[in-house]
Amino acid sequence: MKFFFALCCFLTTAVLVPALSAGEWFTDFEKAKAESLKTKRPIYILFTNSDAAADRSLERTIFSQRKFQDYADKKLVLLKIDFPNASHLQPKNISQQNRQLRTQFGITILPTALLLDANGDIYIDFHKADGSAEKHRRKINEIMDFDPPKRYAEYLDGFVKKYTPPVLEPKKAEAKSGEKKAEAKKPAKKPAQKPDKKPVEKAQDADTNIPDENGVLRIPLNPEGDFQEWLKAYQAEEAKEEAREAEEAKEIIEEAKEAIEEAEAEKKDAKPQASAEE
Repeated sequence: MKFFFALCCFLTTAVLVPALSAGEWFTDFEKAKAESLKTKRPIYILFTNSDAAADRSLERTIFSQRKFQDYADKKLVLLKIDFPNASHLQPKNISQQNRQLRTQFGITILPTALLLDANGDIYIDFHKADGSAEKHRRKINEIMDFDPPKRYAEYLDGFVKKYTPPVLEPKKAEAKSGEKKAEAKKPAKKPAQKPDKKPVEKAQDADTNIPDENGVLRIPLNPEGDFQEWLKAYQAEEAKEEAREAEEAKEIIEEAKEAIEEAEAEKKDAKPQASAEE
């Protein structure tokens, strides 16, 4: 009888609190942080567009493969931040969360992956860790040449082995709640008198500037905007820049030609004068 009761309790708990299956991704940032805190594993956060060809290729080649899933199930907390073409079909809270995270981490290119700690802070930015975005791209291309899921898991494991879980976030929360209680006991201060005129607030532009590889700010990007629209704008801006450089080169060539023609004309004028003097 006791065994039957214990079995019922276990089955009830399993139904109420289902565990994530191997290779399954969180979509809620706070739940991923809680799982990271509990398991002491870093968060592998993937900013992706599940409708794009490059992102689907990564899913098919690496993320859906058993070798990667088995590794992630033991060493990572997977978090997918998706920006599908039909983003209006996402739950509103997930869509708002994803836009906020994209702005928070300054994500301009999809797909992009980072490793975070349990507090949601960046532990590894792969571009910086590998030296540059170009070096990281070459490394990923090498991984994709042979057995991508195994080699990518080995690549990640080089960083995961050095991961040290941060100070538990709940302790900070408890300290803050204690401060709030102490403040509540203090007598309330009288509200300060409002000035006759409100100070003029500077308008905050939601757009941010995207630097190129040399650190030069190029075009504005609204983090809440559509990535495909940004890409078209960026490509158009690149085309304008190339046309401007071509025009400048053309002007330099024209100026050089004029200088050569003037020099030749001066030489011709100098010859008759020399013969007359002789």
